[in-house]
Amino acid sequence: MPAITRETPSVFAMYTATPLATGPIVVASDTSPQSDAVFPLANALASHTQCPVQVISAIRSVAMPLYPFDAMPIPLETDNAVRAGREGMIKQQMERLVSSKTAWPVTVKTGEPAHDIVGFAKSLDARVILVGRGRHAALQRALGGETVLRLLQLGDCPVLAVESKLTSLPMRVVIATDFSEFSLHAAQIAMTLVAPNANVQLVHVAPPFAETDPVLQARAIAYRNQAHHAFSQLHDRLAHDAVTFTDVLVNGNPSVEIMKIIRDANADLVVTATHGYGFLRRMILGSVAAELVRHAPCSVLCVPGSAQTLASARTHTGATVLTRVFDFDVLDAELKAFGDRNTGRRCTLEIDAHEIGAQILGHSLPLVGATYDRLSRTVSLMFGASVLAGYHLTHVIPGVTAVSAKTDGAGRDQVLCITHPGGHTLMLLD
Repeated sequence: MPAITRETPSVFAMYTATPLATGPIVVASDTSPQSDAVFPLANALASHTQCPVQVISAIRSVAMPLYPFDAMPIPLETDNAVRAGREGMIKQQMERLVSSKTAWPVTVKTGEPAHDIVGFAKSLDARVILVGRGRHAALQRALGGETVLRLLQLGDCPVLAVESKLTSLPMRVVIATDFSEFSLHAAQIAMTLVAPNANVQLVHVAPPFAETDPVLQARAIAYRNQAHHAFSQLHDRLAHDAVTFTDVLVNGNPSVEIMKIIRDANADLVVTATHGYGFLRRMILGSVAAELVRHAPCSVLCVPGSAQTLASARTHTGATVLTRVFDFDVLDAELKAFGDRNTGRRCTLEIDAHEIGAQILGHSLPLVGATYDRLSRTVSLMFGASVLAGYHLTHVIPGVTAVSAKTDGAGRDQVLCITHPGGHTLMLLD
């Protein structure tokens, strides 16, 4: 049976730059002293952007097991009473830190905080989520432990973890970039949040080259020339009359070098995308973003890099887009043909699971091929130079329930979507 073909929304056709969200600023508070920091900055951002603010407070459900029914916890208080008490505390916090005349809407939810905050922000198409962080308590951030990282894993909305000293628009800003579309998007978002006359350092950390070797020395020179050209293009995309831009190109470990620059600049804010390009450079959550969230001595703005977000946010330029839904009787042949015609194309591979959110496995992965095993209903995706030469990655997806490919009007594949229990795997082809 041949593949079924039907028209689908045009978001997977040819793309332009990712647009910025148009919704409100979301303030997430648990009423702790650490979360105090978000209110003055939210007020400054609201005045600067002329956009509204909405407050959410998420309460983790508290229950007490009743012997002998350990599996049947009994709530200590009714949800209504808990939410009413929290809402009153939030309003007191708002009055104390902003103004008694401020009337930002307050929403209180009970459940799993990170899921509730992400869902709330997504429903509003929020511009940014503001949360507090303690300066010297790296693993005890406001909202509990690693919640900032959890927000980034689960959602697509930028997250600004705010230090108490940042009460006005940031003036001294460090933007980490790898010149990918994701880091450009992060920089564009940052420019909407910084002071009009801010000093911005654009920082790129290059790999270390042993320049004593003539061949490596030539590569280092070529890399630097390419980086300077990329900086120039970045200036054009971020052009702002009053902002002062400084380009910083260093070699070494990205986390270490960026941290040095932050301290030397006494930065108010550091900005990073959560994922960067490069074969197997970023697994799950980008290591640089995680390090900055945990240890940077200033406020941190992180912008998730999601294949799903990138694909769905890009705009249509007129080409017809088709979805080809593969029949399982011919899926092995269809995937072989898919791999043959796309061998060598660069891909972004992402797992979108209902329980853990979006997990990037890699960007700019060169495709080698795809196979299907009928007995186990398993799809295997292979990336690298080849399966025989050099390093390669095989991603195995068991229990597959559906496979489809999105193609443009010329028949060129754009996206492979593999549905499986608990979510789907998305491969976006460059």
